Amino acid sequence: MSTGTPAIVVIGDSITQQGAIASANGFVSLLCQDYVRKADIINRGCSGWTTRTWLPKLELLLTEWAHRAPALVLIFLGANDAALPHARDAHQHVPLDEYAANLAAMVDTLRAASPDSRFLLITPAAIEDAKYASRSNVEAGKYADACIAVGYKKGVPVLDVWRPMQGRPELLRDGLHLSVEGNTSIHRWLTTTIAEQFPALTPDALPTVFQ
Repeated sequence: MSTGTPAIVVIGDSITQQGAIASANGFVSLLCQDYVRKADIINRGCSGWTTRTWLPKLELLLTEWAHRAPALVLIFLGANDAALPHARDAHQHVPLDEYAANLAAMVDTLRAASPDSRFLLITPAAIEDAKYASRSNVEAGKYADACIAVGYKKGVPVLDVWRPMQGRPELLRDGLHLSVEGNTSIHRWLTTTIAEQFPALTPDALPTVFQ
């Protein structure tokens, strides 16, 4: 692990990109509050991206990491991969097997380049079908299961957010993206998982910088 202020990188799509919006209680903005003077939270959420988009772009991340490898990497992808193949967002669809292979390749590539970094996978979130016609909650669940399987195979912890979101439409703003309540829930589940899986990386465990 690099010396100096630790970094926590969040890799994702629009759900992560919008996680920076403090007025919506964005889960990434809440992490920034948690880790003030403890760690730098780096948001690498790119709207519209999938595992297929991200895989060839990893060199951009590794260039950044050349000077400071992250202490923890969160990978939150699959919402776009799971787009229905014959609906409005069909161009984003990544077949389930390819999604799993891409996610595994991302873990392998990043872990090989940054062996001291820790990794956490986050499953795709739930979908409210009636509000977002180009997605399906059942399909999102299949991608969530694939994410869990990749984590098991690679020995990487997985935070399953799809299951606890079932039957809770208030967690979604438009059927796909997180509401204030959804962001708050993701943040709560994340901090609990970090405390369980990486206790040395909780805000309380990290030293305060610039004293």
